[in-house]
This record gives sequence, C-alpha cells and structure tokens, in this order.
Amino acid sequence: MTTTVDEAIARVDRAAGWVLVDTVPLDFVCHHPRGIDRADGTFFVSGSEILEPAGAVRGADGTSYGAGRGRAHLFEMSPRGRLLRHWDLGEDALHHAGGLTHDGQFVWVTVAEDRPDSRSIVYRLDPASGEVEEMFRYPDHLAGIARDPETGLLHTVTWGGRRILVLSTDGEPVGKTAVPGRRVGLHDCVAVAVLSPTGRAVSVGATDFEVAGADRLRLYALPDDSSAPGAASLLVLEAALRG
Repeated sequence: MTTTVDEAIARVDRAAGWVLVDTVPLDFVCHHPRGIDRADGTFFVSGSEILEPAGAVRGADGTSYGAGRGRAHLFEMSPRGRLLRHWDLGEDALHHAGGLTHDGQFVWVTVAEDRPDSRSIVYRLDPASGEVEEMFRYPDHLAGIARDPETGLLHTVTWGGRRILVLSTDGEPVGKTAVPGRRVGLHDCVAVAVLSPTGRAVSVGATDFEVAGADRLRLYALPDDSSAPGAASLLVLEAALRG
C-alpha cells in the first residue's frame, strides 16, 4: 500500500531526526519566499518583494495597519535552483504573495495586502501555456491555498491562520472554521527542529513535503535567508517514519 503525504506526516514527531541530504543554491532573487510546490519535475515558488513594509498605524480609534508597497512574484525553477520562468502578480497594495498549490493541472496562488482583514486576488496558472488568469477577488487576506482533487473546492487560510475558508473556484464561500485562540501562527505548523544556514527555522518560509521511498518523509524548505542570487538555498531534508 502506498503511503500518502498526510499519513507520513502523522508518523513524524518533534523528536524526528531530520537529516540534510541536499543543499541547492538558487541562481535568482526570490525575495521573501512564501510558497513552494513540486510539479512535473520542476518547482513553483511564490515570493514577496517588500519595497515599503506594512506598519502599524495608531489612530484615535485604535491601531490599524498601513498597506505598504511591494511586488508579488511567481517563479518556476529547476530542481537544481535555475530560474526557468517568472511572472509578476498583484497590483498596488496587493503585493504579498501567499502559499500556492499544484492540483495536477494548474498552479493556484494568492496575493493579498500585507495586513489582516484586508483583501486578496486568487490566480490560476496553466504551466503548459504559461498563461496566468485572475480567478476572483476576496474581501480578506488569504495566506495559503490548496485544492481538493475530489470536490474541486479551494481550502484557504486567512492572516495568521485565524480562519480556515472553503471556497468555490469562483470565490463563493462554502464553509468557514474559526481557529480557537491566537497562540499558533501560520509559521508554527511544521515541527522541524532544524535551522537554516543563517539560523532561521527552516519552516519559516516556503515548505513542501513528499514521501521518499517506503519509510521516509522528505521536506523541501526554502527559508527566508537572503535576497542575493546564490545566497538563498533550497534545503532538502528527510526523516524516518515511526512505526
């Protein structure tokens, strides 16, 4: 029986001995990596280029967040870190690229304002043609996205993982779940006690998993280490499955 990625993740805990099996320097600037997924032998990566950080603004009625400025990017790269294709996404204040997913045919990616309770654009890329299509706009910050192959529905998370939303492919709400408490943030969902070359947790950035052989889970991690070409690296780690 073939082990799925979900089943493999359930057989790895915080005590797992993650082993670094490969380090792949990127030959391009990926800025602030947000999402990564492997598709047909290449990787798709989303990145945010921050030109003006979104900061807190204190007004008479409380604290709000300025939108900031930047650019959203979508990259296709080879398994050895070479840039193959690049797309500019977003507009104006909507510059914060989010997570992405490859559903077997298309790549789905979110771009939002870099602040909570804001707004987003959801794009769909056809890797075969290179055509990017804006699918819909949504009145909230969508930070990650996955498409259920059985239902065709999109599962997304909002800023900080505060809400889990289920949407149709044209943006119609189907379901919503509030995540209780705010102690766990979006970057706290991968229990990997390994640091990047600059001392960051490897899970702070873009991550992707796959099953390696019959008894190992493989993690592709792209930590937010550097914007210089050749300074940021894709880290490939593996852990043995329990049981």
